Amino acid sequence: MRNKLLIEAVGTFFLCLAALVSSDLLPVAALLCALIYMGAPVSLAHYNPAVSLAFRLRGRSSSRALWSYVGVQLTAAVLAAMVAGTLLGHDSEHAKGAVDALSESAFVGFGVSALVELLCTFALAFVILMVGTSRLTAGNSYYGLAIAVAVLGLSGTFGDLNPTMNPAVSLASSLVGAFAAIFDGLLGTKTFVTETLYLAKVAPRILAEIAVQFVGAALAAWFFRVLFPEDR
Repeated sequence: MRNKLLIEAVGTFFLCLAALVSSDLLPVAALLCALIYMGAPVSLAHYNPAVSLAFRLRGRSSSRALWSYVGVQLTAAVLAAMVAGTLLGHDSEHAKGAVDALSESAFVGFGVSALVELLCTFALAFVILMVGTSRLTAGNSYYGLAIAVAVLGLSGTFGDLNPTMNPAVSLASSLVGAFAAIFDGLLGTKTFVTETLYLAKVAPRILAEIAVQFVGAALAAWFFRVLFPEDR
């Protein structure tokens, strides 16, 4: 189990870091593809708490493994946010946007974005279950490419709504602004207070977004079992 958790930590860390630092989807998908082939022989390369839930509901992992994986993945996401905050520095435009957002409801436009997260997470999790666990595709060597292309395609299709399909990436994205302010020496300043207030305001939305992602993954596992009841 130790090696599995270490691989999950490394893979999730670099996936989250790439998602935060890169503005281009292609390098993120390429790195994800490499990370999947790197980690699959050891941990099955989840790198995503929603995927870990899908594997559990699919019957391919235990409850203990699920909680261990999710804990490591979320910890890696926080570390990635810290490193990204250091690398990127504080964005004054983000601070201005945070000030404006404080006067609005955190759930403005949430219905549409939640629907997109649900659909995208469902699609991604189902692709992963098909190419990574199905007897129909057992022994294939294209699983990493299929998953990376699914992420690239879904992210590109719904790019304006910025679906992450991954609770770890959602968590890291929400924290990077506050960490950037800290590492830029802004601790205790008005900017840091604004970032902190913004984080507190959007926290319920982030949690709701993560819940939607888990629902999408659960639906994918349920759909897989309905289609292939004999595949246990």
